[in-house]
Amino acid sequence: MNDLASTNPFLHAIFSDHMNEAKEINATFQAGDEEAAMKATYAMIRKYGDPAFSSASDASAIEVLKKAGDVIDALGDHYPRGCIEFVHNNISSEALSILSVNEAYRKYQEAQRLAYEDGKFRKPIPRMEIGDMFQVVTEDLGVSRAEVHTLLNPENVRAIELCAIIRKDLNISAVREPLRGPYARANITSKK
Repeated sequence: MNDLASTNPFLHAIFSDHMNEAKEINATFQAGDEEAAMKATYAMIRKYGDPAFSSASDASAIEVLKKAGDVIDALGDHYPRGCIEFVHNNISSEALSILSVNEAYRKYQEAQRLAYEDGKFRKPIPRMEIGDMFQVVTEDLGVSRAEVHTLLNPENVRAIELCAIIRKDLNISAVREPLRGPYARANITSKK
């Protein structure tokens, strides 16, 4: 667990709060079934992380989105194919071997941890409707319909183009002030 705290503070926080489930996952991993352990880990993130993100304050959710943008910037500059890895929540060790990517990713994970801690005991905040989210993406962020389609089906686009589109989608400072928190919460709970 101590290693996890230094490599993934967000996941460490979830495991610490739900130790029995974490022990089951560890036993599965130790038994050699890494795939099942990973699936169970992602299920825990969805089970506990997403509800906490949905309840996080505007400031916490916005910070996660800003830090995600920093990761995309670093990947776009040094390892563009890492953008698709990041979207699929499967960033490679090759990407993380790049110092600027690693630093940005660790800050992103810490922002996730803080948003999780912030939201885990709060009442859920109503989620931004898909139509409103689409309006923010196309009007405030200037993402075209074709780019939205690319975000939904990213496998057939050049990596550097995908990085640029994702960066536009994460540009929270371009979102109208009263919609930033709701957009950030909707965005971080709809990813991956």
